[in-house]
Amino acid sequence: MLDQVLMNLAVNARDAMTGGGRLLIETGETIVDEELALMHTDATPGRYVSLSVTDTGMGISPDALPQIFEPFFTTKEPGKGTGLGLATAFGIIKQHAGWIKVESQPGQGAKFQIFLPASAASAPEPAQTGEKPKPRGVTETILIVEDEPAVRVLTQG
Repeated sequence: MLDQVLMNLAVNARDAMTGGGRLLIETGETIVDEELALMHTDATPGRYVSLSVTDTGMGISPDALPQIFEPFFTTKEPGKGTGLGLATAFGIIKQHAGWIKVESQPGQGAKFQIFLPASAASAPEPAQTGEKPKPRGVTETILIVEDEPAVRVLTQG
C-alpha cells in the first residue's frame, strides 16, 4: 500500500513538472509532542516515521489546496487524471493511523509529508539455516512467441 501512495505522489509530481524539475524523496523519524499533536487533528503524541515527496513543479493554488484529497477532485485537464490518486493515498495513510501534511506555493512546487506511527517491535532476525537458497531462474522455461525473426533471435540469446 505504501508503494501505491509513493507512486501516486510521484506521478502527480511528474505531471506538475511539465518542463522538467527535481523530485526529492526522503525518509525520517519524528517525535510528536502534545503541542505538535494539537496542530494536526489526526496526530497523537508518539514516535512517527515520515516519508516526504517534494517537487519543483507548478505548486498548488490556495483555492485548490483544501480539496486535493477529495475523491474525483483534479486540477488536470480532462482525460489526464481521475482525481483518485491523492484520495487513495489519503485513505491508505488514515487506515494506518497516520496523516499527511502538505506545503505548497504556486510556482514553487509542493511537499507532501506522510507520518505513520513507528512500531516499537524490532524487525525479526532472518533464520540461519546454513544452507543457501537455490538461485531463481534455473528451472523455468520461457516461451517466446514473435512473428518478427530478428526480434525472435534477439530475445533467445
